[in-house]
Amino acid sequence: MRIFLPPERFSGDTAQITDADHEHLVRVMRARNGDRLTLLDNQGNAYNATLTQIEKRFSVARIDRAIALNSEPPISIVVGQALGKGDKFEQVLQHGVEAGASIFVPIQAERCVVEIPSAKIETRLQRWRLIAKGAAEQSGRLSIPQVLPPMSLAQFWEWSANYKARAFLLSPPPAAQSLFSFLAEPLAPQTSLAMAIGPEGGWSDTEVSCTQKAKLSAVSLGERVLRTETAALVAVSQILYHFEHFNPRREPCDGLRE
Repeated sequence: MRIFLPPERFSGDTAQITDADHEHLVRVMRARNGDRLTLLDNQGNAYNATLTQIEKRFSVARIDRAIALNSEPPISIVVGQALGKGDKFEQVLQHGVEAGASIFVPIQAERCVVEIPSAKIETRLQRWRLIAKGAAEQSGRLSIPQVLPPMSLAQFWEWSANYKARAFLLSPPPAAQSLFSFLAEPLAPQTSLAMAIGPEGGWSDTEVSCTQKAKLSAVSLGERVLRTETAALVAVSQILYHFEHFNPRREPCDGLRE
């Protein structure tokens, strides 16, 4: 069992498990004293541990030894995903974390069929971040990918520039170059990649113009038409195949820390 804990929960050779993590451990996983755990502090450290104490509101684990995990990708990938109907963003989030994306940004595109009221944004963010945490634990990630507040496409391009990411717009051919040719272009060391994926109705003319004014590339995943919730998984998988197989010694990029 893998559990991410806040750094302050680690003290000497023990760690305290509380709140939802404790409830899940005891009520869902039916953990017992003596069970082995993998504990992570979301700061790059991982430990083998043994559960030693189970109380009503908390559990205690003994830290047995630090371990080295190499599960983070060699490049930071930012997924800017236009909000869609139902749980589509949550699907992108869960599968994208498993595939290896590092940061997720919900984009309020002009043709989005849903809009999150400002009063509900914090609640949605809390839910999305819990989904990211669960997916990171399930898939063996060393850190929890971040989920940022919603923004427009123009704001996403500005954020990407400040983050020093090489950004691109996913768009259908023939106006867009292939992802293969885009990745073949030289990439500066420690550069991140940031992609924007449109809604069901596609990008508006204003958004395409905004991208062109920013001198950013339009990139295609091929001739087949993908659903908006599928495109991110395909793109992340292809990008990481490229870097992990053709440039395996590239040093991992750290995600943005809040």
